[in-house]
Amino acid sequence: MLAALAAFHARAPDEAGPELWRLKRIVDAEMEDALWSHVIEGLLAQGAVQARGASLHLPTHSVELTPQEQAAAAPMLAALEQGRFDPPWTRDLARDFGLAEDEARRLLRKLAKAGQISQVVHDLFYHPSALAELAQLVRTLAEKAERDEGLPPGSGAVGAAAFRDASGLGRKRAIQVLEFFDRVGYTRRVGNGHLLRPQALWSYTTALPNS
Repeated sequence: MLAALAAFHARAPDEAGPELWRLKRIVDAEMEDALWSHVIEGLLAQGAVQARGASLHLPTHSVELTPQEQAAAAPMLAALEQGRFDPPWTRDLARDFGLAEDEARRLLRKLAKAGQISQVVHDLFYHPSALAELAQLVRTLAEKAERDEGLPPGSGAVGAAAFRDASGLGRKRAIQVLEFFDRVGYTRRVGNGHLLRPQALWSYTTALPNS
């Protein structure tokens, strides 16, 4: 697994690293989800692998912003954090902070590659604190569905309507966020619902500037 991560970093040095379930597909797509989660938890505890946002990487790997890039990005990061569940779009950040839209987009994408933010859809980035809240909300809704319907652990599905109502997001944005969680492997789509992956844990770790 460590060799697979090293190979990924060699192929994509400007990316923070693959998400949990993307790495599983690279290493062994047939491995049981629970076993895979257990292996990763062990490697994280040992420090052999580290997490930045939704990405996993070797301790020796980093994506760095220059001091000038970090200074230009800092107010955008603050605006994304302040926006919480409804962060500003790239075009709005560019306008508010006097940047060309292409330059704002480049900086935001580099921040995402460094693990400091996550791109949910094109030109829409979320701060990790907001995603952590939304991930916990998904877990809460899944557990509620299990209690209400008398289902065994791990089988409570979260629908777009329930997530929309609980988060206060519009339906389209709620679906986009749920699809993001599917994409990074926190949940998986089953019919019209989204199930938590076995032993799914949302990483609260974010990259420090130039770390």
